[in-house]
Amino acid sequence: MSEVPWASKMRRVHAEWMAPEEVVQQVRLHYFEAINWLHDSLFGSWSGQWSGASAYLSGAFLKQHHQALLSAREGNLSFVVGVLRCDHILEVRHFSELGDDCLIVDHQFGRRMATYNRETQERSHTQDLGDGSVVYRLRYDSKARRWKIEAFVQELPMGWVKTRRRMVETTMLAPYTGRDS
Repeated sequence: MSEVPWASKMRRVHAEWMAPEEVVQQVRLHYFEAINWLHDSLFGSWSGQWSGASAYLSGAFLKQHHQALLSAREGNLSFVVGVLRCDHILEVRHFSELGDDCLIVDHQFGRRMATYNRETQERSHTQDLGDGSVVYRLRYDSKARRWKIEAFVQELPMGWVKTRRRMVETTMLAPYTGRDS
């Protein structure tokens, strides 16, 4: 792993590492670019989706994307495709000590899944999904000089955004103290 230019500027904030604000803004920008590329490429050519993916995705997420494309090419293609549309509020958190890895919590508001006919590209249905929050791991690619989505981590429980300010996040479970504790 190569060192990132801001490695010496990493700082501890409470129990986690944080990068300088300009790096946090870069993470947000590159995440939005990746999300927009995923949406925009959905109806594009197979080869364009394959070759373009490595500009925005890496690791397990890139592998999963390529597997989906291979499956589609082998004829396991659905006749419909879904596009998630929503407003985003992003939290960039938990950088690695080296500053080349972080989590992004994407709080999504007004989520709607628009279903399209793959061949005609006509919208056939829209479903309201309500608000939600998802977490992705991003990794900095020093050769490309950009952050890439590396893995989907989890979808947070409903109500996370509303209750988060009152919740205490812990990295370890409390020690076992007996039955029904």
